[in-house]
Amino acid sequence: MRIESDWRRPTYAEEFADFDYADFAQEFLRRNPDYRREYHDAERDIAPGDKDAQTKMEVLARRWGFVFSLRAGLHRR
Repeated sequence: MRIESDWRRPTYAEEFADFDYADFAQEFLRRNPDYRREYHDAERDIAPGDKDAQTKMEVLARRWGFVFSLRAGLHRR
């Protein structure tokens, strides 16, 4: 999860020109120190090959208000 940002850069505003509400919400959370700490704690606590890894990350996501309307891989054309 990258955090570097410099609002003084001339192109800074352009990076957000196409953002919608969900994009801004994600950007806000990405910069939130409490969320960052919980995210890194969750990553650290999930062992490689943990069968419950996705469930644990979904619990974290729901706790912070993330809502996903479709699961990855279920959307078909």
